[in-house]
Amino acid sequence: MKTLQAGLQFLRSQFMQRQPPRVLKKPPRRRYRSPNPVPRKAIKAPPQPVKSQPPLSFELESSVRMLQQRTKDGWRRLESQASHINRLSTELEAALLELKAIASQVNTDWKTLQKMQHSSTQAIIPNVCEYQITKLPLVQYKPSGVFLLTSRSVDLCKAEREATVLAQVLRRRTRRKRLKR
Repeated sequence: MKTLQAGLQFLRSQFMQRQPPRVLKKPPRRRYRSPNPVPRKAIKAPPQPVKSQPPLSFELESSVRMLQQRTKDGWRRLESQASHINRLSTELEAALLELKAIASQVNTDWKTLQKMQHSSTQAIIPNVCEYQITKLPLVQYKPSGVFLLTSRSVDLCKAEREATVLAQVLRRRTRRKRLKR
């Protein structure tokens, strides 16, 4: 067994030392260049008569028609979805104003109830609902043909401010009328 292993090792060492033969590449031939080179002109193919392009194949035409139809349907769906979003935004604004009206009524009742139950304490009763400026989504169609998804502010206290201003104007008018008499 040892002799067999020694023989294998001998063979391996012989083959490991031997390298495969190298193939030498010939150097590229140099072309002769004259001292005064003459510029070569490119050989052009003779002009061929212009042929009209063949009509689009049936498959390509049907693909174009199908793509046009899909685009047209997509535009319709896009316009429909934009108007749907705007309609929902308007409905949401109305629902928010209704929430504010309900909260105002509940707030009045709540404060009255709290004052009745805790008449001895002068604690400040918090409001049932607090309001901040709210934004609702809005989709606009620009003249360039692009839809713009943006937002618009909803001022929930606008009606109260307008009512306050209107009340002040009416009070001033009644004072003027009294003074004129």
